[in-house]
Amino acid sequence: MPSPRESVFQSQVRWTGSYVAGQTGARSYTRDLQVEPAGKPPIPGSAGARFFGDDTRYNPEDLLLASLAECHLLTYLALATKAGIRFEALSIQISGVLGTSSGKTRFVSATLTPLAQLAPGSDAALAASLHEPAHAQCFMSNSVNFPIEIRLPDAAAS
Repeated sequence: MPSPRESVFQSQVRWTGSYVAGQTGARSYTRDLQVEPAGKPPIPGSAGARFFGDDTRYNPEDLLLASLAECHLLTYLALATKAGIRFEALSIQISGVLGTSSGKTRFVSATLTPLAQLAPGSDAALAASLHEPAHAQCFMSNSVNFPIEIRLPDAAAS
């Protein structure tokens, strides 16, 4: 039973693929799957093409990076709102490097690039300064063991 300060999230990942006749080993099955968060629409998943999957479906790498960017955006938006900053538009671009570390394939780094159009009267310097505390408070970035760089396009764009 979680404590009052904990939240429980549930999801299921279900293989919807099939076996490929005449193939053996890594090419003997498709990687199609459904990510099924409780009470939400399913997300079509697969491995990336490099890992014999389908690049038209979401792969674990896409979802991990999206989670990091979404958490940063929501944490940043909360801090900015408390500081009186408003946006005309706000998005986070993210890229990650999948490599080898300690003999294991894993993410070795990620870069978040926030793109913001501030509403008139918002303080650009203050808006830009809130990315570091947002990163420090984002539970997703606190849950991974690789460095995440925040790359601001320029001081005016926060």
